[in-house]
Order: sequence, then C-alpha cells, then structure tokens
Amino acid sequence: MGILVACSFFNHLLMPDIKSELKLEVFMEHIKNNNLVLSSVINLIDDLIFYKDKDFKYLGGNSAFLAFINNSPEELIGKDDFEIFDHELASLFRHNDKLMLAEGNIRTNEEWVTYPDGSKVYLLTKKIPFVYDLTNTGIIGISRDITSLEKAKQQLQAQTLVDELTKVNNRKAYNLKIKALLAVFERYQTPFSIISIDIDDFKKINDNYGHDIGDKVLQSFSALIEGHIRQTDHLFRVGGEEFVILCESKTKNDAIKLAEKLRSITENTTLMTNIDFTISLGICAVRKDDDANSIAKRVDTLLYQAKANGKNIVSYHS
Repeated sequence: MGILVACSFFNHLLMPDIKSELKLEVFMEHIKNNNLVLSSVINLIDDLIFYKDKDFKYLGGNSAFLAFINNSPEELIGKDDFEIFDHELASLFRHNDKLMLAEGNIRTNEEWVTYPDGSKVYLLTKKIPFVYDLTNTGIIGISRDITSLEKAKQQLQAQTLVDELTKVNNRKAYNLKIKALLAVFERYQTPFSIISIDIDDFKKINDNYGHDIGDKVLQSFSALIEGHIRQTDHLFRVGGEEFVILCESKTKNDAIKLAEKLRSITENTTLMTNIDFTISLGICAVRKDDDANSIAKRVDTLLYQAKANGKNIVSYHS
C-alpha cells in the first residue's frame, strides 16, 4: 500500500501543471504521516521489536521492547547490548547477530533470557537483515515471549519420564540416565553403581489383598526408598514390582552399604496395616567396556541369585 501511494506521488511530481516544490512538500508530508502510522502500529504489538545498525548499536525499538528493558528511546539509541545487558547475555546476542549478518538470511533462536528487570523468559527470536542509508545493512529483531508454552512442553516431557502410579522415574527415564552415566564414565572414568530391587512374593500381596492394596504398597515402598537415598541416587520403577537405583559417583562398597540399609529398613517397616514384606537386591559397579545391556544383565543375574538363595538378601560379586 505504502509503495503504491509513494509511486502515485512520484507520478504527480512529473505532472507539469503543479509546482515541483509543492508536490515534493506534499509527498514528504505523506511519508511522514505514513511513518507515524507505521510506528503507532508497531508500538501496539506485544512482541518485542528492535533494530540495530551495522555496528550492532540500537537504532530503536517498539514500546514493548523499551518497557521490557526499562529504557526510554533516548537511553536505548546508540547503545549496544554490552551497555544494556550483562556480559553473558550480550555475548549471546552479539554471536547470533554476527551469524545472521554473515548468512544474510532470517535466523531463528530460542533461549532463556534474564533481562535487566530480573524477569526470566523463554524467547523465540527472529532476526532479519535490512538495508538503511541505502548501503548499510543492519538487523531487525522480533522476539516473542513463549515462556508458558516452553513450561508446558517441559511439564509434558517430565510426565513422560515419570511412573504414573508411584511418581518415581520410569523405564524410559532409566534408559536415558544409564546412557548418560555410561558416557561420563567412558570419558572421565567417573564410577557409578547400579542396585536392582525386587519386592519378594509381591504376587501374594495382590492375591491376598487385591490389586488396589498392591498398588498402595508400591506407592508407599517408593516413597520409603526415596526418603533414604541421596539426591545423586536415582530411583526408577522398571517393571511391576521391580525397581532400580543408579548411584552416581558411588563405589560398589558404598552401594552395598546403601542396599543393606534399604533391605533392613524395608524388613522392619510396616507400610500398611498387617502387610510386611521384604526385598531382594543385586548390586554391581560399572566396568570398562560396559554398555546398558551388559550392566543390566549382570545386575539381574545377581538379583536372581538373591532370590534363589532365600530372598531378603543383598547379592554382589566379591
């Protein structure tokens, strides 16, 4: 629309029956009015809009951006990010600006950002090059606050890693964690141990008291175990009554002590009226050339040995 109107005015400038000075004055007034309209529209947008010159200094920003950084237009114009934000955030912005100018195309980034007023938001930012002063190329940026969307996404991802019944980590979470621990072990030789746990004779609980009571036993047992492990010990429910603890930076001897403590606590705790039970445990530490399957197979074998040797036992290789 603006281009068409501008072309129309340029055509009028060529008309011989109107003084050129008057035509030019009318045209410039029209451009000024259009700029005011455009500025008003931009200031009504909730997204953060800003523009910088080729030296990464701000040429301006809309009302939303100015309010977000708590600056006036006079305080913003002529400054760069290092004069407004902390060094880490400014460095991130500068890095993305340089990449966009080097590529000469639209660039999109998503990142958590803490602004000068202390607000922490997750922004989706698009940056595009624009030509000003006929020859110089600067940057136009548009940032949208998608914090609520990102938090909802994180909550959904967290839910997929949590066992619905017991609210502890599930098998999918276990698979991710064991992979991460093996990668750290391979690179830095940081030890970790694995404890496999099975509730003894759990089928009898379901048969004698019903599955609803069995579910409550699993919930109470999970809470009991979580209350007696460190933050660096991670509990997972990997099957019906089967659980695993991954112990970060813990030797096999430390894991044995923890397992014996958990076995004793379970044996001497009545989780529900008239329901007592025990657990069997297998323990092993990570070895060179282990993968997720080899260490799981080894600890499962030790758990079966504990079951075969009378249950309520901690089994491990000497």
